[in-house]
Amino acid sequence: MSNEQAPPTRLTIDVDIKSGNVTPTNQQLNAGVKEQIIIRVNSDAADELHVHSTPEHSFNIEAKPMQSFQFTVDVPGKVDVELHKLNKTIATIQVQ
Repeated sequence: MSNEQAPPTRLTIDVDIKSGNVTPTNQQLNAGVKEQIIIRVNSDAADELHVHSTPEHSFNIEAKPMQSFQFTVDVPGKVDVELHKLNKTIATIQVQ
């Protein structure tokens, strides 16, 4: 018998913003309710990352590499992750 626990599940999304182009765009992903979601951003421009979820989350992106933002979603449904200044949807996460 072991007391070791499995590491918590989490979803990681790597985002690159360069010269007005965003990768990924319109990615379809899945996550569980209250699952840790991490968005790692490398960007050459400032923007605002907005997560349309319950609760909603907003993060200020700076023009620099290796930024990390974490959140969870409490209510199941489709969650859009968008960049406001570039008006791009990075991903839609189906939370179950």
